[in-house]
Amino acid sequence: MRSNQNNNEPINDQTSDKDLIQFVSNGREAALNELMARYKHKLFAFILKYVQDEDVAYDILQETFIRVYTKANSYKSQFSLSTWIHQIAVNLCRDWGRKQRIRHFVSLDSYVTPGSTQSLADIIEDPNANVENQASDRMQIELLDKEIQKLPHKLKSALILFTVEGYSQEECAEILQVTPKTVEMRVYRARKILLQNLPDIF
Repeated sequence: MRSNQNNNEPINDQTSDKDLIQFVSNGREAALNELMARYKHKLFAFILKYVQDEDVAYDILQETFIRVYTKANSYKSQFSLSTWIHQIAVNLCRDWGRKQRIRHFVSLDSYVTPGSTQSLADIIEDPNANVENQASDRMQIELLDKEIQKLPHKLKSALILFTVEGYSQEECAEILQVTPKTVEMRVYRARKILLQNLPDIF
């Protein structure tokens, strides 16, 4: 624990992650707010791609930072803080997926995941493409999104982190707490499944 004098140090965008998490463990909400400003956008993008529902993604994002606040003392410095926070989000997404499967089995109605307001089509859409091509591209992306949602958690999380969020194999390995080779194999297996299920797209 830091001394009270150090705990009164000003917090801004120049404060290191290491200092911020220490301040959070000392109960300084300003430090948590700074961490949220740094990581919430990338975290939200990952969570939204995983759950495909903005409201659910926002809830999981909030819960992620609640866990950061309540578990700050358990942070181990052998991981970067970004990695640790993403591990929390990945675990919460996995827990959400388990709950959805349970609800599906106990419900008379099949569970349908609402589509997000932003898909990969919104990101890669060519403004110069004609309307027919845009519609075709969007339909293919929607099919791809649906197939991604069907992947097992281990494959889906690796695929999204690596191909959508742009993390390196090493960064994905830290977040998922596996080896880079395991990340490579999970992404390969995920792509193979998508290729088999969507041959016309690939």
